[in-house]
Amino acid sequence: MDQIKGAWEKLRRLPTAERFALAPVWVQLVAIFITSAVLIFMMAPFLSLRLAYMIFADPAYYSEAEGPLQLVVGLVQVLLGMVLFSFIISVLSAALVKYIENIRSGSLGFVRSGHMIFVNYNVKLPLILDQLDIRAKARGVTEEIVLLFSDIDTVANFRNQMDPKRWKNLDIFVRQGDLMNFKTFERISVFEALSLVILLPDRAQSHFLADNINLKILTTLVNNQQYRKHLEERRASRKPVKCSIELSNNADSRVIAQKMSQALFTVITPGDVIGSILARGKVDIVFYKVFFEVMAFDGSTIHFVNPQVFGLELVGKSFEELYFGFEGGTLLGYSGINQAGEYRMRLCPFGQNLTSSDWLLFLTTKVNRIVFRPSDDSFKLEKLDDIIPPTESVAKQICVIGNHNPLGNIDDFIDVQSMRALEEAHFVFDNQEEYFSDKFLQRLKSSNFENIVVNLDDETGFRLTMWLVSKEGENDDFLKKIVTILGDPVTENLLSHYHLKFNTVLSHKLSARYIAQISFQKNLDRLFEELAFPEGVEFNLLEIGKHIPHDLVNDRKELTRLLAGQQLIYLGIVDEDKNVYFESSNFAAAKQILVLSQGGSENPDSAQRATLESTISKQKSAE
Repeated sequence: MDQIKGAWEKLRRLPTAERFALAPVWVQLVAIFITSAVLIFMMAPFLSLRLAYMIFADPAYYSEAEGPLQLVVGLVQVLLGMVLFSFIISVLSAALVKYIENIRSGSLGFVRSGHMIFVNYNVKLPLILDQLDIRAKARGVTEEIVLLFSDIDTVANFRNQMDPKRWKNLDIFVRQGDLMNFKTFERISVFEALSLVILLPDRAQSHFLADNINLKILTTLVNNQQYRKHLEERRASRKPVKCSIELSNNADSRVIAQKMSQALFTVITPGDVIGSILARGKVDIVFYKVFFEVMAFDGSTIHFVNPQVFGLELVGKSFEELYFGFEGGTLLGYSGINQAGEYRMRLCPFGQNLTSSDWLLFLTTKVNRIVFRPSDDSFKLEKLDDIIPPTESVAKQICVIGNHNPLGNIDDFIDVQSMRALEEAHFVFDNQEEYFSDKFLQRLKSSNFENIVVNLDDETGFRLTMWLVSKEGENDDFLKKIVTILGDPVTENLLSHYHLKFNTVLSHKLSARYIAQISFQKNLDRLFEELAFPEGVEFNLLEIGKHIPHDLVNDRKELTRLLAGQQLIYLGIVDEDKNVYFESSNFAAAKQILVLSQGGSENPDSAQRATLESTISKQKSAE
């Protein structure tokens, strides 16, 4: 009885104007059509069913009415038909307007699968999309990307600035919603997505607040038991959803995110890895260029490859045999799960055999071109005394102008004397005009610095770089020393197209490449951490004529064998202008050899470094 009463109550309330106005479009149309049908059948006894329908649908048929009764009833039918058809047009027009508005505001859902989701906007997002477009083009596919923002203004700004020609191989869908409500993520088919990347939002007033926003989004996702189970099942099936969250360098935020996500999300803190790369790039711009290419989707990049794809039994073979047997790419090491179930990565694993759980790590331009050709040659390597292994720290006369960006761990890459000299050659002026004085320019030229790092805010850095170029435009040797650190992609793009010898470093562009790589391969974050910091395996340079004799740099195959005797992996060459050429066989323009090595052979004395740091600290306190 109660159920019948409840149903009747719903039916009784259905015809109200408010419920009709708030009902879905299909409900409104059904109501109009039912009303129309009722009116037609009601008029049928007076006009006939055929004539009642025809007059209702087309007033022109009113001319077929005969007699006073049909004329009066037919006129009523004409008027009612016009009113109801107007209702239909109004409902459809309003629905279309609302649909267009939903498109513009990003309120529509996304009912597809196999897409990537990026949450939040920051300045790196367009640069990340650049990399995804390159990857999609190389694969010959169109990638579907969903961008989820928290407010309509961000949606409108992105749409206004988006150039469709820039990302021809991406199908981008912009959506907006409450990021603290899981229904927002359901609306964009989060269960069907291949990857989910939560970017650090630009709109937050501080890194603390930005981290909090992302931690709340992470909580929203992992607190949903159904979604957590979905991620765990995908991980167990070895087809994990590639989820990652970007945070600032705050250690507490990283610990919280790792504990909450329980390894379901990769925690990205670009400042750690990118900061170390930039610090080394200030010592030698070559290292910035190396990472800049390795982290891109074009050029020479790092790939994880399952040994089974080669159709050969490679398990048990030594690294040396594999290293010299592969063609089309450079083998860097192994990656896999150990007996304890822990992930491990072994780079430069000379003397170690490939296990059944290992994958292969390659540096190559085309991963599908790698082939293995077994060789009967002996893989016993000899150590040649003429080749001097690289050092972790070098002697370098570096000048830094300004203190806009932190110097980072630059002391890990230069020796103690260079660190002391850098303290004296760090110029910070209260008056900006002093940077543009001829006296300061002469000091820069006469001090014979090897690197001149412009470390000012983007506007001042741009102006100073252009001023130095205008003063010394013909002096290529001087311009080569300039390294301008920037944050704004537009400014960097303007300077990079100037076609002069000076160098620009854009931290956001490098971070964007880093995030783009990790969004497809989570384990790359461990690899880049290994390569960016001085501990363990890292990129190093051999000076031709200093670390290796000129006469040994002729044949790539022989050079690769000689370097392997020092447990060094040959990666490429560097020319006089600091350009990097990976896997090059032409050594005519080579000035340095790029290698992968197990750290350096010489380290600064820790006590001496501690004394230097204490002295610097006292000097700063006195100032």
